[in-house]
Amino acid sequence: MAAGPIDLLSRARAGETEALGELCALYRNYLRMVVRTGLGPRLRERVELSDVVQEALVEVVRQFPQFTGQTEAALLGWLRRLVGQKLADLGRYHSRAKRAGGVSARPLDAPPDSSARSGEEGGRLLDILSLSQSSPSQAASKREQLVLLADAFAGLPVDEADVLWLYYAENLSYETIGQRLGLSRKSVRGIFARGLKHLKRTMEGPPGGSLRYDDGSAQ
Repeated sequence: MAAGPIDLLSRARAGETEALGELCALYRNYLRMVVRTGLGPRLRERVELSDVVQEALVEVVRQFPQFTGQTEAALLGWLRRLVGQKLADLGRYHSRAKRAGGVSARPLDAPPDSSARSGEEGGRLLDILSLSQSSPSQAASKREQLVLLADAFAGLPVDEADVLWLYYAENLSYETIGQRLGLSRKSVRGIFARGLKHLKRTMEGPPGGSLRYDDGSAQ
């Protein structure tokens, strides 16, 4: 059975290089989603996603001794702050290199957008993700659900994964997602619907029940 994040965290703190490598691999999909949706369309044209993710992982390894958290939630928050710092640095660099409005990334630790969706943050889909894991649902439910989301979205087309991530993980409205990605609200709705269809085909429903999810139709 694969080691869990807390076990890997403990072993990495004890100096096991292999455990730290496994810990980084465990959150690669999460880092990719946070980086990709944080870059914005203009900055994406100037940098390679894989390079930014790799640089973020290098920072994770370099700064790991400074991390003092004890939970997966604390680790995710720390990873998000590292990515936020990296994106802010990139935004400042490219703004200086070529003055263009809106190049810098939105700070990842900023307060929720005023036009964000209200209500549950994708609770229905998150519940399904926990129940649809190949491991026992009790074990899956102990993982941070944002990590489960990132892993589930990894196999989707980029545009679909980005829209679903911003909707469920960032709790943004269609309008705000469109502004972030440079798309119309209608386009966002269409991508959202396609993404859910593709996701449904890759997920198994809970034993004895059908797969159900929040389709966002209330918006």
